[in-house]
Amino acid sequence: MAGFIIICLVGLLARYLNGSIYSQAEVLSLFDNLQQSGLYLGSATMASSGTTLALMLTMVGLVRRIDKDFSDELYRTVALIGLTSAIGLISSVILLLTLSLPIGEFEKVPEIWYYVLYNVTFGLIIFVSAISVSIVLILLQTVLHVIRSITPTDKA
Repeated sequence: MAGFIIICLVGLLARYLNGSIYSQAEVLSLFDNLQQSGLYLGSATMASSGTTLALMLTMVGLVRRIDKDFSDELYRTVALIGLTSAIGLISSVILLLTLSLPIGEFEKVPEIWYYVLYNVTFGLIIFVSAISVSIVLILLQTVLHVIRSITPTDKA
């Protein structure tokens, strides 16, 4: 949760530092730059979230075969990883769909459209980044928990 909040705050700070957008030409230029990085981020997050979901399913199967008893907390954490990965995958798809919306200098499109599209896309990029960091931190916590659970301890 802390990683998610930190990334959101950094993203909001980045948006604040961009300042206000004054003309349609500037927003088109900013959106073009945002679009390039957003496509890579969305694609990478979508692939990693799908892989994480598959690996969590495999891990649950393997954990059940190990002699060591794991706590309910571990299974809740694995379920949280699955849920967070699903949210990451879905938000990545929404980001990629948003980036595919038409952007250009159209005559009948209200100027507010460009501002809204830019802000929504920027917000989605912040959210996808934050959820990705959350997945990694939850995975790290789970891996450390499993290692502590299965590592033999000296009883001397």
